[in-house]
Amino acid sequence: MTAITETVSFAAADGLPVKSFLARPEGDGPFPAVLMCYEFWGMLDVPGGGPHMRDVAGRFADAGYVALVPDYYATRGQQPTMEGGTISGGPPDDEADRDLCDAVRWLQRQAYVQADRVGVIGWCGGGRHALFLAARCPEIRAAASFYGRPVNRPGMEAASPIDLVPQMRCPVFGAYAEDDRAIPSETVGELERALEQHRVPHEIHIYPGAGHAFMNDQRDSYHEPSATDSWRRVLEFFERHLKGAVPAGR
Repeated sequence: MTAITETVSFAAADGLPVKSFLARPEGDGPFPAVLMCYEFWGMLDVPGGGPHMRDVAGRFADAGYVALVPDYYATRGQQPTMEGGTISGGPPDDEADRDLCDAVRWLQRQAYVQADRVGVIGWCGGGRHALFLAARCPEIRAAASFYGRPVNRPGMEAASPIDLVPQMRCPVFGAYAEDDRAIPSETVGELERALEQHRVPHEIHIYPGAGHAFMNDQRDSYHEPSATDSWRRVLEFFERHLKGAVPAGR
């Protein structure tokens, strides 16, 4: 399937334009859609950033989905930075989540999108937002998080994704690395137990031999066996919940 790609823009709730990358299958559709929440590099023109996100969006389009990557860091000049191994900057969680929910609603208004078949996927910080949107964006029908931190870093006072599990209203997919120094397997276990306790449909996979950012094939952290298996599994997850006869939910 050949993907159509273009740069689009939608208005955030405060009126600011959010520039976004869009990839979709050829034809009128309508197709299910996937909102993509990026990693630390956002859409910067570095290997781990924009080029990688555009590639993954194209892969989703080839699989029959409309894929949208909003550049919510750039919208307000809030690209995070790395200082001494510590990430600083970036938009507040609730502000980013509002922009991302606005992106979902923009997708729903497009004639080539099935309005009731929109999911979200994210990686690292974006994976964290995918978990947030499972609770904060009722239009989302399925959420997939790749190594998204379930519990806040020390010193962060706002709610963390695990705090919002009782509010999650869609199935959740998680892909994590056994050797991720930033997200211990024990923390992933806490997330899984919370999802079970609150009866949120879910599947969590922890990959041995892999570290953080194992899916990004433009970084040294890439771990091919884990990336290949998790991509297959997340496509199956979206196939069930976005292309099935009746979208799953709670």
